[in-house]
Amino acid sequence: MSFLRRGVLASWVVCVGFSGSAFALKDPDNQGRWNKPCTTGPDAVVPGFLVNMGPTGARGTLTERSFVVKYIFEKSPAAGVLEIDDEIYGANGKRFSAHTFGGGAHGIEGPIQDMGLAIEDSEGEDGVLSLMVERAGRKIEVDVQLEKLGRFADTFPVDCEKTKILKARAYEYLMEHPGGIDSQARCVATLAMLSSDDRKVFKAGQEMALAWNKPYNKTTWSWHLGFQGIVLGEYHLLTGDRKVLDTMESTFELMEGAQWKTPINHYQAEKMKNPVSQSVLDKHQALYEGGFGHAPYQFIVGRGGGGYGPMQWPTCLALMAWSLGSECGVEFDPEGPERSYRFLDYGTTDGGKVAYGGEFTLNNGPVDPAKWKTSQSHKFSHKSGLAYLVHMLAGERSGSERAMKLHLTNIEAAYKDMPDGHACAMMGMTWGLAGVYASDDQKLKKKITNYYKAWLNMARCHGSDSYVILPGRDYADSSYYRKNIRNHTTAAVAFIYSFSIPKCRIQGVKDSAAMLAEESLATEPEADAGELRKFYNADRTKSFEGRLLIFEPHSGIVRVRLKNGKTSDLDFLALSKEDREYLKEQAQKTQ
Repeated sequence: MSFLRRGVLASWVVCVGFSGSAFALKDPDNQGRWNKPCTTGPDAVVPGFLVNMGPTGARGTLTERSFVVKYIFEKSPAAGVLEIDDEIYGANGKRFSAHTFGGGAHGIEGPIQDMGLAIEDSEGEDGVLSLMVERAGRKIEVDVQLEKLGRFADTFPVDCEKTKILKARAYEYLMEHPGGIDSQARCVATLAMLSSDDRKVFKAGQEMALAWNKPYNKTTWSWHLGFQGIVLGEYHLLTGDRKVLDTMESTFELMEGAQWKTPINHYQAEKMKNPVSQSVLDKHQALYEGGFGHAPYQFIVGRGGGGYGPMQWPTCLALMAWSLGSECGVEFDPEGPERSYRFLDYGTTDGGKVAYGGEFTLNNGPVDPAKWKTSQSHKFSHKSGLAYLVHMLAGERSGSERAMKLHLTNIEAAYKDMPDGHACAMMGMTWGLAGVYASDDQKLKKKITNYYKAWLNMARCHGSDSYVILPGRDYADSSYYRKNIRNHTTAAVAFIYSFSIPKCRIQGVKDSAAMLAEESLATEPEADAGELRKFYNADRTKSFEGRLLIFEPHSGIVRVRLKNGKTSDLDFLALSKEDREYLKEQAQKTQ
């Protein structure tokens, strides 16, 4: 299905009469998904893609001003309190407002936001969530006892006790329930864990990164290459581990082959809806140079064309991977990223909207790319978050500082459509929020938090250790049915929580622990190295002699200079108990 069909959504607005209401709910049947269950993970027991009502443990369908309960998890706070077919129309003494989809096919105004904020209020006090319920024609109030977790701080996710608690639980959940995720969730789960100060969590992040230290092949889809390159780049910059560099070099070679480069022969004149000469068509599709599609361009050509054109999503991922690779010292042809920057620039309007694909040149036929670019409309805040990260990682590249400001402006105006990841709403939320929280714009961060904290509360499942995506109305959104959606969503939320103590470049950190260690090595005289001592592995079956150069407790970096003059990086947990105690003592001395 081509990206050219996105405009079809507008015709799917269904007007339903509600007494005394001027609003209409878009697609009240959720495109038939209320009754379409997923097949994998803990949510497979739920009868369909229902709205998760936060940590209550209840799920239901959404009407304009209420939820109708259709499933209740056993041993959850709602079990024995709510009943199937209860209609919840208010919380904590306030009726729900109308759901209006303030972000086009997305947005959480109405029952979702109102209940999410009620959960926030209840958890900030005694934990009692009082629900206004209509049951079998009778209006009653029932109390659901939640945990007293507190409120999200105004500085969310930084200096927020609630974030600290929920982040730790999300990490634990992901470690206890591994797998069932695609490369998007694999990427953000790894980055989240690598950002942890908890040694067990950081170790799990290292293992996840190293499990990806395997070269792909020439038919690998571009998404996987971008996500892998980002993870391995961040891993190396955090740990200094050089054994991932060969794989990164291979990844960049594959990206070079996957990229669209002229001459491009994707669309044929005789197959276009509106007749146009092939020469005119070729002139326009030449502007696709530098983009990335789902599959490598040569793979598409080999199968006779068809399918998607290049898209901004995988192009931005590739650009981030290249930027991180450059910092790691991995060599690649610099013209590759330059082509992609041009493609991204062509696809960014003067208002900051980033195109889905190449609609700046071809839609149902050629369009004027210069005129297209002058649009001042604000839309697609999620891709502006992604593009912000691209330009943030670009360093001092000409135009990037201006582009970062432009994308934050677009987010500020269009933030309600952030879950619009098209085929994956969770991907839109993840990178849109990441762009916001990586920025220095405190006012924007607070605005986004005040709107989406209700989403975070509503997506949180009972037990408050895992999350599940909430329904939108994009016709192509298949997030809920993508492998284990519980793990997929929990990984994304854990990544956003990890911005509370950022460690990675992609989180806005300028100097990682490993780079600081390299700078220290470059300037520190040999006389400052530790005493010559014998180090042992964890079970004391192997040993070597060396002098301690650096121990960084947060990242676990242990760097020693061996007797032969070479340096070696070690894993703190791989050393003996005695060596670990020695390292802790040395760290205390230098504080």
